[in-house]
Amino acid sequence: MLRNKIYIFFVLFALFFISCKSEESGDVTAPSLIAISPVDKAINIDTNAVITVKYNDHILLAPNAQIKLNEVVVTATVAANVLTINAHLLNNTTYNLLIPSTAVSDEVGNFAKEIKASFTTIATVTQNGTLFEAESATLTADAVIASSMSGFTGTGYVTTNSGNVSFTVQAVKAGYYDMSLRYSTLGAQKRNDLYVDGVKATSVVFSSVNVWTTLFAGKLRLSSGSHTISIVKDWGFMQLDNMTLTYSGTSLTPFTVAPGLVTPNPTTQVVKLYEFLKNNFGTKIISGTMANHSTNIDEATWVNTQTGKWPALTCFDFIDHTYANQSWVKYTAPLTLGQDWWNNNGIVALMWHWRDPLTKSGEFYTEKTSFDISKITDVNSAEYKAMITDIDVISGYLKQFKEANIPVIWRPLHEASGGWFWWGAKGAAPCKALWKIMFDRMVTYHGLNNLIWVWTTDVSDDAIDWYPGDNYVDIIGMDIYPGPNQHGSQYFSYNKVKELFGGKKLITLSECGSVPDPALMKENGDMWSWYMPWNGDYNRSDFHNGATWWKKYFNYDYVITRDQMPSLK
Repeated sequence: MLRNKIYIFFVLFALFFISCKSEESGDVTAPSLIAISPVDKAINIDTNAVITVKYNDHILLAPNAQIKLNEVVVTATVAANVLTINAHLLNNTTYNLLIPSTAVSDEVGNFAKEIKASFTTIATVTQNGTLFEAESATLTADAVIASSMSGFTGTGYVTTNSGNVSFTVQAVKAGYYDMSLRYSTLGAQKRNDLYVDGVKATSVVFSSVNVWTTLFAGKLRLSSGSHTISIVKDWGFMQLDNMTLTYSGTSLTPFTVAPGLVTPNPTTQVVKLYEFLKNNFGTKIISGTMANHSTNIDEATWVNTQTGKWPALTCFDFIDHTYANQSWVKYTAPLTLGQDWWNNNGIVALMWHWRDPLTKSGEFYTEKTSFDISKITDVNSAEYKAMITDIDVISGYLKQFKEANIPVIWRPLHEASGGWFWWGAKGAAPCKALWKIMFDRMVTYHGLNNLIWVWTTDVSDDAIDWYPGDNYVDIIGMDIYPGPNQHGSQYFSYNKVKELFGGKKLITLSECGSVPDPALMKENGDMWSWYMPWNGDYNRSDFHNGATWWKKYFNYDYVITRDQMPSLK
């Protein structure tokens, strides 16, 4: 007790002495704040930042200053008029700094006013993984923090409504980061876009779930430093709980592409074509165009007019070929034009917008036809018989290519998992059954051994459920429409497809809007086997590609044009 009284006496005496000195000197102006770093309410502060407070006069620090950071007393040092706080800052943390009015004075004892300030450190991605709460992210429009749905992490979650959610993160080192999103969609599938530093990386499909679910979205490629990762509204609001990033290294597992085709005893020409695709995969990209409408080379001709070169690949569509004896259908055009294209060393591709086999209404969109693909397992049903009839008709046209010794890249039942075509309307099981029946009918029954089979996938968490299997597919394709003038790399989707299907198949950009800049493909490693923008404005308009971009594409020595193609005969 006596010791405490003596201590208090000396403190009071010291304050009295300083006060007297102040009065003797005539200086009664206390030091005032000039600047504080980090500034008050700053966000995304590096964890290596130093907290400094600058005054307008030389300062002294009281022996028991009681400076606090988040209610914890910290030490500090003084150099002239700068106070430096000694603190080890943690990742993704809000700090409240308190410098009491009895902590800092000038040399004659005038004490500075109390200072309060706060700041938040950046969310640093550690090698062991870092969880970023959605409620701590930046929200736009009417995205709101909510808490009514139980089971969330942190202090809440975000209902996106029509808004976006943006996370600012600090990557400790350059490399790939596994990204997971914890979400709910209240029982309806949603699709939103993933942007990295303002550039669209991919579209993310969120499955129809009523509980909190974690989606492994894929691998982000980040340089060291600060990045903004945004979930941007596309189709359907959702509940977003958190995002997790985990460093996974600087390289990815290499491809182990199947050495041969799935078709038994393939023709010499189709083997040569497949070998050409394999040999160039990962180092060069094949250019391509789509017919407009279905049975011409108008888009390829337009590209040639603009650039002086032909794309290496052109694709036709059997969209009308199941109509019998119609004067308006150009039945022979794909073969006639395909022969000329092949004779000039070009690659021929074919696809099939399959119109309703039963009613012949001409419709193929789910919303416009009631055709039931699930009848594919009922060999006595009218639907099954109609499908087999149409497969036989198309096989007849494909046989003409075989007889002309022309190999064909064949892509039927495209975009099935989207559900907007009848062949995907009843889910994965009947679609896979139809694919296998088509494969067996064409290859075994009709003897079509000149085809390279392309399955079109997406990167949703159930994409593998739709896959017919390694024994029925040669190449995995993706149809990507990123939006106007979005020429960024699509490495995120590319690597997700590679991971989903084990790197055993070539990967191609089987349809697209804006083509990724080939330089970015090379930089990020998403060297698709070929790219093919859709026809019309997707090909010709500056809104998507246009003449300027086509000239740019063809200026890269690793983009293959038709004049660079070898003879594969």
